[in-house]
Amino acid sequence: MTTAPSTFHVPLPETLVELLGKRVIDLPTAELDRGLLREDVSAACQRVLAESPEAQIVVRRCRDLLNDPHGDGFAVIEAGPLLDRYGLDDGQKAAIVLLSWLGTPLRAFDKWPLWKPLGTNLTIDPMRATGSGYNPLHIDIVNATEPPDYSALLCVRPDPRGEGYSIVSRLRPAVDRLSDGERTLLAERVFSDGAFYELTGVGKEYNPFPVLDGLPVPEGFVRFTAKMLPDMDPEDPHTSAVRALERELIAEQKKFLLGFGDLIVVNQHLSVHGREALGHGQEEVPEERRRLLWQMFLRAAGTEAR
Repeated sequence: MTTAPSTFHVPLPETLVELLGKRVIDLPTAELDRGLLREDVSAACQRVLAESPEAQIVVRRCRDLLNDPHGDGFAVIEAGPLLDRYGLDDGQKAAIVLLSWLGTPLRAFDKWPLWKPLGTNLTIDPMRATGSGYNPLHIDIVNATEPPDYSALLCVRPDPRGEGYSIVSRLRPAVDRLSDGERTLLAERVFSDGAFYELTGVGKEYNPFPVLDGLPVPEGFVRFTAKMLPDMDPEDPHTSAVRALERELIAEQKKFLLGFGDLIVVNQHLSVHGREALGHGQEEVPEERRRLLWQMFLRAAGTEAR
């Protein structure tokens, strides 16, 4: 395991922070069309991008980090100055503008707004996204025919105990290091994970699914989630193949702490993500002070609502 270097961090120039603060006041409400940010709202965000050379440089840097098939498939945008200067409400709107430059914001979960809060709940399975324990490597909404192209998490409140490192690992090189027999097993449609309901913009339920779908990188996914392992038969060779892939991913994973306002974006065609356990003594931390992230998904530019 290595700690991600600062080259994955993308700072926002002061002039861009000022511009976003001015423009979010007049931007239309972030309304949705079948789960995706409405076209007229996206167009308004693109007009902000067009007037700012600094914004265009930031976008090029993010796209280089996110979409290089030989890269790590993630970027951490330092959006803290937006939240510091404009507060959580307008800072949240400005972050939507930033993300709209990289793809089309997608809600996915019908019961939540565009930003889904991920707090820290000590009464649920610690392995879940809002739990306090180890959240193993995975892609989000793995059991859909069309998982989100990108997953985004904005850190509103870091773990006050100083833990909860984010983890990211490259999928394709890990698959390449497997044996032919393991890859054959992972290509079979026998894997299952979770329920599928109240979702929009991610296609249909795909359960069971293959881990390896055989499609080229821009369209295909390595449908990996270590969360399915506890329910798998330990004697099944498919389980051994999944564990082999998990070992390869863990061996090369990068870890880093998200600070206030850090916005991590992960290309789900290239990488998996997760989180190490939060610090000990969470029960002594008031709920309103525990770790809090906001989650959003993105569709690749040009994708229609479905």
